[in-house]
Amino acid sequence: MTIPEFTPSNFNKPTLSHLESADQLSSHLRSIRNEIEQKAMQGSPGLALAREYSSHVDSIIRRMLEIAVHRTGRHSDMDNIPLSVVATGGYGRMELCPHSDIDITFIPHKDGDRNIDMIVKEMFNLLVRIFIDANGMEVGYAYRLIEDCPNLDHQTVSGLMDARLIAGNPRLFIVFENDFWLHFNTAEFIFSKLEERRSMLIRMRHTPRLIEPNVKEGAGGLRDLHTAVWLIQALRNLPAANVRGARAWDVFGRDAEVTPDEIRKLKDAKEFIFRVRNALHAITGTERDDLVVTRQEEVSMSLGFESHPDVGNGHPPVEIFMRDYYLHASSLHRICEDIFRRVENSRIFLGIGIDCVNRQIVPANPLLGMDDPVWMIWACEVAQRFELEFGDTLERAILDLLDTHPISSEHRQAADIFTRILASPRGVWHMLEKMATLGILGWMFPEVAGIMNLISYDPSHDYTVGQHTLYVIKNLDNLRLYDVPEELKEYKQVMAEIPNREQLYLAALLHDAGKRYPDIPHSEVGETLARKVCKRLYWDDTATENACFLVRHHLLMAEVSRLRDLNLEETIRYFTSIVDDMDRLHMLYILTFADTNAVAPGIWNQVKGKFLHDLLRRSERVLAGEEADEYSDVALNRARRRLMKELSLENLPPDEVAEHVDNMPATYILNVDLSDIALHILYVRKAREGEPVIDFHDERNSTFTEVTICTQDDPVPGLLAKITGVFHASDLNVHSAQIFTRVSAEERIAIDSFYVDYRGKQLTSGKRKELATNLRSVLLGTTQLADVLSKRHKHLEVGGLVEKMVIRNDLASRFTVIEITAPDDRSFFYRICGGISSLGWDIHSARVSLFRGRIVASLYVTGAETLSDDEAYALASKIIPFQAK
Repeated sequence: MTIPEFTPSNFNKPTLSHLESADQLSSHLRSIRNEIEQKAMQGSPGLALAREYSSHVDSIIRRMLEIAVHRTGRHSDMDNIPLSVVATGGYGRMELCPHSDIDITFIPHKDGDRNIDMIVKEMFNLLVRIFIDANGMEVGYAYRLIEDCPNLDHQTVSGLMDARLIAGNPRLFIVFENDFWLHFNTAEFIFSKLEERRSMLIRMRHTPRLIEPNVKEGAGGLRDLHTAVWLIQALRNLPAANVRGARAWDVFGRDAEVTPDEIRKLKDAKEFIFRVRNALHAITGTERDDLVVTRQEEVSMSLGFESHPDVGNGHPPVEIFMRDYYLHASSLHRICEDIFRRVENSRIFLGIGIDCVNRQIVPANPLLGMDDPVWMIWACEVAQRFELEFGDTLERAILDLLDTHPISSEHRQAADIFTRILASPRGVWHMLEKMATLGILGWMFPEVAGIMNLISYDPSHDYTVGQHTLYVIKNLDNLRLYDVPEELKEYKQVMAEIPNREQLYLAALLHDAGKRYPDIPHSEVGETLARKVCKRLYWDDTATENACFLVRHHLLMAEVSRLRDLNLEETIRYFTSIVDDMDRLHMLYILTFADTNAVAPGIWNQVKGKFLHDLLRRSERVLAGEEADEYSDVALNRARRRLMKELSLENLPPDEVAEHVDNMPATYILNVDLSDIALHILYVRKAREGEPVIDFHDERNSTFTEVTICTQDDPVPGLLAKITGVFHASDLNVHSAQIFTRVSAEERIAIDSFYVDYRGKQLTSGKRKELATNLRSVLLGTTQLADVLSKRHKHLEVGGLVEKMVIRNDLASRFTVIEITAPDDRSFFYRICGGISSLGWDIHSARVSLFRGRIVASLYVTGAETLSDDEAYALASKIIPFQAK
């Protein structure tokens, strides 16, 4: 179709000296915008209209500066005032559509000049009155000093790439622009801008052929073209004037290998999209860039598509309009993507002797190996920051240099770079693995070099100590950077809230460094090594102490959560006496998860996660002051009163509630959920009638089942042995047991809960039926446990050999704790429970941790508290003899 001829009137710096007030300028701007909107609705040439509107805005801002200077009593020579007023962004390109934002930057000669400040303040007041208040426009404004140029953020740099002097001192603007390019970081801008654009294209679904495309940010939109120009500017260090308007086409042909035919297509596409955007702004009355279905017909009519020749062939104007849009946008997107790739694969200066070609880092000169070796660490940071690979020539240069055992004199610079690598939002594992493979990591930290190929003598480990360490760091990255399964969402959330994550990463890197010294506990020697490393990194006291704490105690949370009764106040009090800071608690929580997950496939399971979560939440409440760290009589009585009140709302008889609450131990009252207590009261009714209750509960997405058993207790210890014997007959893995006994003068009723699984999964309906039938018959005495075991070809014997047994009376005031390690065997828990019961000792809780090749259990018992550790050990050893490996 034919575009109507259009020549902008008064295009070249119109003067407005006859306008004296803000109101007059506001009225003038309003009339200009109305005129621009009318022309846009009539299908006027897009780029010419944008330039005309930009020129009118220029004249208003120049007049504003004249008024501001006059009001502050300054001379009227605009070219010599110590201030430049600069257009940036789309305004700098002279590409304003009817409702585009106006971006302005004030550049003073120096900061703190009272006269300049007065002019800028007056200009700001005029901007607000004329553009914002009177015309409802969006105005972005900034105040930039020449000395700011080395420290500009990415978005500011993008805006200043299009900087254009509107008014004020031209010499000052030239100085600013020269300094801007002097400090311009080519690689930083190119790779950041490419990432930004590609991220936006992902959100915009990559294709121009959307039913409702975005004419600015979408694929084939104007931002593709802006980005192509910016990239070439950055690569060649071209000021805005060199690429503004039609000059960009010459640059594309000269510096981006764009063919004349492609340039023609880009010109046509840009003009067409500008006409569309102008019309869309005018129709909607706002900066609307989504070409929605409900507006497409109006835009097509504004652009004159009702007179298109194809309309006579039965095609509606809007269909022809959108066809043309897709053709132009597709061409623009394809050509710009080619430009992106060419720039990305060009030789890009990185600094300190290295360049980038085809997204690979290469030496900038053959004498790189003679420079200070700090360039190796710098290359690692650059690769990490921009997701670059090392070229073969660079890797060879690094390997050759490390063979000479070089010594750097830039200790502080190396330390700062490595700290930034640990703190990078990009992730740490990939780069540390590269550094370890090439030997850079070991060169920097001999503490790490010594463990990379060190065999771990723990049978549960699949990897060398060094490889395990790298996988721990990979697990930390995975929580930060990627989607995780539902059961890991909490870890991801906690990880996101950890400040100063470099401390956590360094602790992960060094947590097993002490294994080089087998005669000393590796966590202790690891702390010493970590302190030396932190000193070499110039970390402050807080960062050093946090990293060292994590190394020293990296096993603590795993051990406590897996092998201690978390319902006991002594357990939480002990743990929070060591981990007494919330940030350290969260870091240790994440490190524990990452460490366990990196040992070998299958070592981590959801039961371990459940226990770890429980320890975290209990400790958080104590550290936050929401829960007392000891079970005082006052706290216990308060909890009993609360339960009485809340359970009365469950339609339970008050006398039953009172009896249950009064006859249950403190650990039950303070730790069991209200809904579970209500169920237990109902279970007790049935147990009193001689009917054992076996209840199964599955948490969503869990791999284990909670089994609750309520029955009349045996007159002598042994109930737990019967229950675990039935579990053993059904081939269940038992992970924990929590034993509560309701004791009164007339009766003893057991309420026992177990976490179990069958072959690593929740119990199936068939397995539940089998288990419930066998439990009920054994508990009622209608079937002997020996018969149940015999049917499954299992033995009744209890006790038996173990690898290790430790008896302690110092972990809980009311219990003796028995820790037992043995080869992994499904009969283990049954054998141990039976052996302990045969001694007349009651088991109140137990934790079982399964590792490949072995099982570790921790049992809390009563009946041995009057014995010394040695006496209890001697007695237990007769039933559960210890056999050295």
